[in-house]
Amino acid sequence: MSGRGAYIYERHLPNPVNKNEPEECCNRPPHLKNPYCMEIPIPEDDAFYKKYGVRCQDFVRGLPGVRPGCRLGSRNPFNTLTGVIDANTVYGVKESFARSLRTGHGGLLRMNPHFQEYGLKDLLPYKTDIPDEGCTRSNNTQLCFDAGEIRVNEQLVLCVMHTLWAREHNRVAIELAKVNPHWDDETLFQEARRIIIAEIQHITYNEFVPTLLGKEVMNKFGLTLQKEGYWDGYDDSVNPNIIDAFSAAAFRIGHTFLPTHIERWSKAHKFIAAKKLSDLIRRPYDLYRPGLFDEYLMGLANQVSQAMDDSITKEVTNALFKKVGSHFGLDLVSFNIQRGRDFGLPGYMEFRKFCGLPDAHNFEELHGAMANYTIGKYSSIYTGPGDVDLWSGGVSEKPLPGSLAGPVFSCIIATQFSYARRGDRFWYELPNQPSSFTPAQLQEIRKARLARVMCDNTDLVDTIQLWPIVLPDHELNPRVPCRSGIIPSIDFSKWAEFPQGGPNFFNKK
Repeated sequence: MSGRGAYIYERHLPNPVNKNEPEECCNRPPHLKNPYCMEIPIPEDDAFYKKYGVRCQDFVRGLPGVRPGCRLGSRNPFNTLTGVIDANTVYGVKESFARSLRTGHGGLLRMNPHFQEYGLKDLLPYKTDIPDEGCTRSNNTQLCFDAGEIRVNEQLVLCVMHTLWAREHNRVAIELAKVNPHWDDETLFQEARRIIIAEIQHITYNEFVPTLLGKEVMNKFGLTLQKEGYWDGYDDSVNPNIIDAFSAAAFRIGHTFLPTHIERWSKAHKFIAAKKLSDLIRRPYDLYRPGLFDEYLMGLANQVSQAMDDSITKEVTNALFKKVGSHFGLDLVSFNIQRGRDFGLPGYMEFRKFCGLPDAHNFEELHGAMANYTIGKYSSIYTGPGDVDLWSGGVSEKPLPGSLAGPVFSCIIATQFSYARRGDRFWYELPNQPSSFTPAQLQEIRKARLARVMCDNTDLVDTIQLWPIVLPDHELNPRVPCRSGIIPSIDFSKWAEFPQGGPNFFNKK
């Protein structure tokens, strides 16, 4: 769940050799198929795939996890990541793997000084252990990037965000070392990690979730952050793990925002060039060109996203994971619907009722909830509204006022983010926990802004809008200089520790 942006949210049983491509299902006789195969048949008259004679798409079921108490029953999907917002995209989920990402000194993460001769900031380290994992390479000299999460190379702009947060970790570790030169590597790493997790939690709920859901939904579900003091909302009866309907349907709302082309913009906020999204999936190699990291980041801040609707770019419906030289790839929309069926998700109508919306017994009763054109399409495919899959119905809804999502997806997403906050004993706003910040430190964490992270961890960016997730506006969201002080910075002197035996061991001012 961590990490922001539109993950191409699919995981498969990997090929045992390169741990990359899904298990082949379509072209194998039944006795040689993996028992987890649940391939997707493609109709003979499909407008795109019929040109290439493709009649089947590989699909492998999710791995089942152990049910609570090892009870028998419907299968639970297995999650290889943690369910809470803990920067696992930066640090991984296992202690052994986190250690492999570290330098072993100064609390720093390993980085690649690829641009050292140009005086530019580092990139993520090379992925050398299984170089083809999550990556498409045209030759053995090409190397992708390593990070806390396998999908770092899934698409280039996602890799940009992974890099940004790895740089921020190292920046914070260096700042902590300045105020506490006696701290060892382990202390610096763990404290920097704790701050990065808190920054990501704060920015997620202060910038991303309000943009996605709007103020009204935020207030209704108790997601609005406090301005000062501790928040004592931890509930040990709340399970923060990921809801199936969130992972297999609702949070895949991001797939509707995907553009056909990914743009690069200059530091002066002028358009430079664009590249097809399908050419950047599992191919992050442009980042090895000096200056392009900042240009893609500027593109993220300036490019208009697609609307939340049932229209998805052909870059992921016809060309997902397309191999070099091939004319077609996979269909992400088919994956989304099939994943919902794999997980056994109830249909769209069941979630309308769960979220307090009126039931619909025929398609005419959905008028006003979604476009008439969509309702007409549904009536030609499904027997009735009860047959509509959750993901399909959710992205077809008209967004709520001030929100990017419709009522059902807003309900599911807000419920998940409520669980993720109330059920996390290490949540950054909490008091009376071993992980709690002092009141002064917590006020510094509340200064965290995505704009500041972008300013501090790039080479060329010198102006950025206050809320980078939203397009700039002269009055509502103006661009401001990074060095002006308008975008606040965290004061790390609040982490200064007095020498052992001094009047106060910790600076709690």
